[in-house]
Amino acid sequence: MTRKLQAVLLAAALFLAGAPVWAANGHLLHGVGAVNSAMGGAGVALPNDALGALNLNPALLTQLDGSKFEFSAEYNDAKNALESSVQTPIGTFSGRTKDAGDRSVIPAFGFTVHKPGAPIAFGVGFLGLAGFGVDYPQDSTNPLLAPQPRGFGRVYSNYQLLKIPVTVALQVSPNLSVGASFNAAHATLTADPAGFATPDCTATGTCVFPRVNNDSSFGWGLGAGVLYKVNSQLNLGLSYSSKIKFQEYVWNTTVANTSLPTFGTARKVKFKLDAPPILVAGLGWKPTSQLSIALDGKWVDYESTDGFKDTLGFKNMKVVGLGIQFEATPTITLRVGGNHCTSPIDSSNVFSAVPVPAVFENRITAGFGQKVTPSLTLNLGYYHVFKNRVSGPFQSPAGPVPGTRVTTEMAMDAVVATFSFSL
Repeated sequence: MTRKLQAVLLAAALFLAGAPVWAANGHLLHGVGAVNSAMGGAGVALPNDALGALNLNPALLTQLDGSKFEFSAEYNDAKNALESSVQTPIGTFSGRTKDAGDRSVIPAFGFTVHKPGAPIAFGVGFLGLAGFGVDYPQDSTNPLLAPQPRGFGRVYSNYQLLKIPVTVALQVSPNLSVGASFNAAHATLTADPAGFATPDCTATGTCVFPRVNNDSSFGWGLGAGVLYKVNSQLNLGLSYSSKIKFQEYVWNTTVANTSLPTFGTARKVKFKLDAPPILVAGLGWKPTSQLSIALDGKWVDYESTDGFKDTLGFKNMKVVGLGIQFEATPTITLRVGGNHCTSPIDSSNVFSAVPVPAVFENRITAGFGQKVTPSLTLNLGYYHVFKNRVSGPFQSPAGPVPGTRVTTEMAMDAVVATFSFSL
């Protein structure tokens, strides 16, 4: 069993290292694993599964008896488009371009240990938690995607974040559990062109942005959580994850403007992109032995996070998640839910956030679990993110550019499968 687990963990880690990620709450997944995802991402006070506990609230581990291993894979299909227009003396120049990128698969796995009756529980996870990416081909009919220096040319981005929470939880009393986590993280970023870099400009103002290939960064943060049992039916939960501070990305590239005498010579590009602090509060209610309801409120502090607050201009985000679970039979569990968030992108920053089109707001979720054997449960989930559009003017150092407009449009469907083993 140990050798099999080691092989699965290694395969998942290698798979995750090359998997592009899409997200649904800003640049974050709304839920991790089929159970938490089908519950609308809610569950800070409902001990449902190992992946949800490791992601939302380490204190939940005291309520998961035995040793549990969960492996999950999410396949999502994002439907993105970029429109832009510029008013000229001879009329409006406008175009629409669809994203040509590949779909993504996002794995996650976790392991928790809690001896029944013991006050202490432990866990570790490898969670594909956040990311973004677009691949808009160069398009002469679309002003923003026209060849440089008139536009940006092809716009490609790929960001992936792997969170590794190492957790411990303590049951202080029959009604109170607390938990803490050390959150290691690894992220990779590719951008073409690098819109966050200083462009290579001539004396006449003709500017070209450089491109950067893949670079990686390590980071760390801390987390804490509390679970309080009001009575046998009602739980209250609270958790906080600090900012994950990453190393600075550093790329070796070259001067991109062919009109400069320094064209092709070496230059460095640097960028700082951290992960935001997250506060989650919620309740878990079990009105009957078969029915469970989770309601969470989440606050994501983008405005204090390097990279998001300045270069991308993201706004703070509020999230509400609701999930309902019904144990239809001893072996079958049904789940439905919903999730709403405020978009961190509005008309003031949609231009700078073209490579990070996190304009999702509303989604519905559903799923079920099937106990296959006494030690194996298969959980499946599905969610649909409704189409949303955000428009605003082009931005320059002097402010909004009159007569211009850019629109980001996104929608998404996803399926999630999780295998849960009781070891």
